[in-house]
Amino acid sequence: MKGTPRPRQSVRLAQRLVPQPAGTQDGQAIVLIALMLTVLIGMAAIAIDGARAYSVRRDLQAAIDAAALTAGDKLQQSPGNYTGAEQAAAAIFASNLRLYSAPSCSGWVSPGPAPVTVTCTYGDGTVLTQVVGALGPQGSQFTITARRNLDLQFARILTNGASPTLAATSTGNVNNRLYTPTLAALNQAGCGGAGGTAITVNGSGTLNVNGDVVSNGSITMSSGSLRVAGDIYARCQSPIPGSVTNACYSSGASTPCTYPDVAGATRPGFRLADPNFPPPSLGGLSRSVTSVVALLPGNYAALPILSGSHCWFMSGGVYNFQAGFINLGDFVSNELKPPDEPNAVDNTLRASPQFWDTNGVRCAGTFLLSKTTSAIDIPDGTWSFVLTSLRTDTYNGVSYTRESAPSMCQQVTTNTHFDGIEVSVSNVPGATSYNIYVALPGSGCAGPFGLAANLPVSGSVLNTSAGTSACPNVTGGGCSLGNESITLSTQLVPPFAPNGAAAAGVTGSYPPDGETAPLAAGLPNQNPARGPGSKGDRANENNCETLAPSYASCPAPISPGAVELYFPQGACLATSNGADDYVFSGYQYNWVTVFEPGPGSPPANGCANLLGAQGNSGWIGLVYMPSAYLAVISPYTYEVPGTGGIIADSMGFGGTLPTIKYSSSYAPVPPASRITN
Repeated sequence: MKGTPRPRQSVRLAQRLVPQPAGTQDGQAIVLIALMLTVLIGMAAIAIDGARAYSVRRDLQAAIDAAALTAGDKLQQSPGNYTGAEQAAAAIFASNLRLYSAPSCSGWVSPGPAPVTVTCTYGDGTVLTQVVGALGPQGSQFTITARRNLDLQFARILTNGASPTLAATSTGNVNNRLYTPTLAALNQAGCGGAGGTAITVNGSGTLNVNGDVVSNGSITMSSGSLRVAGDIYARCQSPIPGSVTNACYSSGASTPCTYPDVAGATRPGFRLADPNFPPPSLGGLSRSVTSVVALLPGNYAALPILSGSHCWFMSGGVYNFQAGFINLGDFVSNELKPPDEPNAVDNTLRASPQFWDTNGVRCAGTFLLSKTTSAIDIPDGTWSFVLTSLRTDTYNGVSYTRESAPSMCQQVTTNTHFDGIEVSVSNVPGATSYNIYVALPGSGCAGPFGLAANLPVSGSVLNTSAGTSACPNVTGGGCSLGNESITLSTQLVPPFAPNGAAAAGVTGSYPPDGETAPLAAGLPNQNPARGPGSKGDRANENNCETLAPSYASCPAPISPGAVELYFPQGACLATSNGADDYVFSGYQYNWVTVFEPGPGSPPANGCANLLGAQGNSGWIGLVYMPSAYLAVISPYTYEVPGTGGIIADSMGFGGTLPTIKYSSSYAPVPPASRITN
């Protein structure tokens, strides 16, 4: 049919009738994909180079943290060697970042009154900057900054070609052992317009201090004088008003000093930061004071008030005195002593005074030898005997044996068949048995002595209401500490003989070394000095053992029998001038004898504490009370060869003034190098 359009013609007609866009859409997807690829490539570049930047920044921070710690550790090992510490920091930094070429440095220098800056540039452009300051009693500080360029890989196409710079900073502090103080008051009272005073001396005589004195506040000399064999760091005073002199460290001689002594001086401007020693691990069982002489570590909820001329032996461990501790008239110690301590230069004589007779408590033991009938015939002649006290103390579940120095020598003669020898002992506080050492006839009290037997303590060792006035007593009743006895016969027949090659505790082995002379007339003997292995002290502050356990040369991880007395918030320590306390801490407690928490271990204890003494007290270790006040009111408070010192918020000295001598052997290890930011 002529008028009907064909299909192709219809399509063309429709195309002409429908309006079309101004431009064609052909090829538009290519443009969109190109734009999206640009964005995706940029995002990938940022992700890849961003991850690299994070990794490089992390490595950079780790490297300068290690450098700051290394500098502090090096200075800790070699006090005063700042250039060595700076070089060690640069070396460990380069090693951690694999920078193998030697850097160009501005020079290794030691700080003076102001900090110094050392800058090192490495071959790849990395820059290490050390700002080193000597802060006196606060130790030393290394502020280390590093800058390193980041070579971009993909993101470079999005920049002008410059490489971004990454930076990291670390500050390391280390306590300087040259400035470990004997006395340190942390309160700033009396300085900068603040009222009060940090250290007050208001007594008679002279407060003699061997070691440094540091006061963050003022030192007030109301009466008496102060003599310091060391430096005085008085933050806002120079000179200190009153009778204050510096002497020679460490001999204590007056100036001018002779090498190797160093003349002390008074130096203003320093401030000692609280070293923040950590508190001991608390726990254990609930305890209370009963009639048993041996106290046990643990938690004392009730306030112990000791009086009545009793003696108390502190077993090794941590004592948590939750309500405080008051001693008005007793003698408290963790020292293990033999019965009949000998004269330090003649072991056939009994020393006077005896340690456990301190303050008139009459707790020093004694022993007696006598012939008795035996079924065994032992050799005739004069036998010589010395005894030692033994006990076992536990730390972290491991038992450590302690053995005192030997007693005086006593003799007995056997001259008939079937003689035996009876040994009778009036007990000593703390002893759980006695080792009996014997020298063969003909040897005399010069020995050698060999271990022949051990005598256990089987009865109760008690304090009674009547006290220990009937002690010592080797037989019968009357003495509340009790007594023990043993008859020796089979132990003394051949092949018994002293054997210097035998290990400690084995039959025939030699006894420990003997006690040494008193510090001064009227005081008891001192313990043996430290020695290698089983030599020297085996019982008290000069004894060291491994974790295993076995005897070791000091320093070592464990001081068997050591104690740490902990006083939480509100619990105070008070010992009067009618009482005595003689205690030692040890390596497992970082030589902290008394711990009261401060701001670093809240809640802080702000007690007013009192340390008095009747005649023979000692705190072998550090008395640490960073938020509390401490009054020392007796000249007999520190009758010890050395102490770790006193750190308190503030302190005062009254009455007849004491002598306090610092010894690094009984002082805490200063906190090691640490990162502070």
